[in-house]
Parts: sequence; C-alpha cells; structure tokens
Amino acid sequence: MKIAVIRSECSYRKGGAERYAANLCRSLAEMGHEVWVLAEKFDPDIHPALVHVPVEVDRSTSWSRNRSFRTNSQNALAGLEVDAVLALSRSFPSDAFRVSDPLHRYWMKIRYPGKLHRFLQTLNPRHRAILELENAILNPANTRMIITNSRLSKTIIREYYDYPDDRIHVIYNGVDLEKFRPDTERAPSSGAVRLLFVGQDFQRKGLATLIEGLALLKQSSRSCSLRVIGRDNPAPYRRLAARLGVADLITFEGPSKEIHKAYQEADLFVFPTFYDPFANVCLEALACGLPALTTTTNGSSEVITDGIDGYVISGEPNPRADSIAAKVAAYHGLNAQHREAMRTAARETALSYTTATNARKVVDLLSRKEAPHG
Repeated sequence: MKIAVIRSECSYRKGGAERYAANLCRSLAEMGHEVWVLAEKFDPDIHPALVHVPVEVDRSTSWSRNRSFRTNSQNALAGLEVDAVLALSRSFPSDAFRVSDPLHRYWMKIRYPGKLHRFLQTLNPRHRAILELENAILNPANTRMIITNSRLSKTIIREYYDYPDDRIHVIYNGVDLEKFRPDTERAPSSGAVRLLFVGQDFQRKGLATLIEGLALLKQSSRSCSLRVIGRDNPAPYRRLAARLGVADLITFEGPSKEIHKAYQEADLFVFPTFYDPFANVCLEALACGLPALTTTTNGSSEVITDGIDGYVISGEPNPRADSIAAKVAAYHGLNAQHREAMRTAARETALSYTTATNARKVVDLLSRKEAPHG
C-alpha cells in the first residue's frame, strides 16, 4: 500500500506518541509499504525507505500551531497519490484518525472541574482551536474510521461524540522488545524500593500526587526513593518535596536518551496519571521486566493485572496519594522471590504487544473500504 502518515513530530527522541509514530512508520516500511511521513519534525534515521514531507507550522501562538499544522498537512497531502491516509495528529479529512493525544473535551473536564471555569476556558484561543479540530475530526463525514489504543478512549468518544460505534476500532500499542528488555544480570532486590517516574507533563501525569504518596510511605517507615525523568519544570515539585520532607528521596534528571536503562535499574514504575489514552511508558516498563503502577484513567491499565505484573488504582475523580502508598507498601512487603515473579510476569505481558503486530492490525483496517469519508 501507499500510505500517508500525518504526525507533527515523528521521533525516538521525544515522548510516547512521537515514539509510537516512529515505530509504526518503521514497521510499515519493513513490511514493504510505501510510506510518506507528513511532519514538521522528523528523524531521518528511523528507516531509509521513509519519505519525509515537511509541514510548515506557525509557532507564534499555541492556537496558530494547531490550526496551521492541520491546514498545511492537508495542503501537502494534496500533492500525493496514496491509497490511505492515517492521521496521528489533529488533521482531517483522513481514512483513519488514531487517538494518540488526550481527547480534549474529556481533559478539559478533568483539568477544570468547575463548570463556569471550564466554560471560560473554552473561550481561550488555544482550547477553542483544539476543540474545533477535535469536533471536525470526530464528524463521521470527515474521518472514515477511528483507531483508539484503549477501550477507555472508545468509551470517552461514545460519551462525548456522535460517531458510529462500528467505525471505532481498538488496537493496543506495541513496544520494541529488542530495545526494551530486562537486564539479565540484574540481581534480585528486597527491602528498599527504587521508584521510577517518566513523563513530559508532570501535572497531568500526577507527579505531585506521587510525591505526596512518597511522604506517606516515609511516615510509615517504608524505605523508598524516587527517580524522576522527563522534560518539564521541576521547580514546583522540588518545593513540594521539600515542604513534605522527602526532597532527599527524589532525584530530578530531565530527559534521558537511554530510558531503557532507567527501567532496568528500577524496582517499580509509578505513573499516577490523571488521564492518558494509553501511556506507552507503562508498556516500555513492562517490556523491561519492570512492574507498573498506574490509574484506571490510563488506557495502559487495561493490559495490567493488579498484583501480578503491576498495580492499578482508581483515577476518578483524581488519583489519591494514599492509594499509591498502599500499592507501593504492598510491593515493599514482597520478598525477593515474589518481586522477581512480578518482573517475569511484566515481561511476559509485554510479549503480546509488539510494534509489528500493531502495524499489521493498522494496515488491515486501512485496507477496508467501507464507509468512505467525505
């Protein structure tokens, strides 16, 4: 097939959505498909057969960035002859739109729980631009089918949009099992627990709640440390940690080019996100044999079995610090043998979710010709 993939950034050097785009495009090329990547930022070393079609973006404001990417990606698309168009960023029309980023209407509800405050925020040019794009994309006349990476996202679409249920397809993410794999020389651990948090948006990913949970663990004499990796401003979280008396237990390291090593060195991955369609960091952690703790408002929780390969806590209405502390305490109480059993189970779970399997399922959907858009 000749496939056009639209994604603002396609890179292994950025967050989960950008790495997903890179993995998918590489897998499609390896399968023999001709792939054009319409992107503002693109890493040329993903695969030599990929063709980058540059998309100019007006970055003067947040709303102009979103609107200009949609307009210019469609203009670039007009010059291509392809069999299918897959949008991984907010652009329409397309044959398939994959929900990679949080659904904005739902996120607005979480971010601004007060109805008046939320309404006023809808007047903000940035929010207004994103909501207008989302409304247009989820108009069945503009998008032939929707791909979600979790049942959570499909449920949210049903609740907020009038889009045909039979045109919404759930395909879980895949992970590079060669890059993300356990350290076979790692010694079994017991006692003190090394926690790991990885994320780009500390507020939405629940870092403050995790720090509060760490303070509760300290009060109960559970020995834990926390390693924070991600591109965000750590200053407010350093202040919170100092106020709660756990500053000495936390290291803030910024982004990492060797994130797989961080997974291999930790005991428990903790990701108490307020909302994520499917945080790929959880799947990466599992692939490295690292049990993952996350929330029901993260689609990744659907592949985790509580107490077997990780832990799941409620994310509604918001993740709770005491819930995090309770699950970490449960892990803290395990002996080395039980911890290793969880690590083995984590890797076994990840084996079912490969990048190649994900790509094959996406191609199967794109090959369908029912319900054309437009």
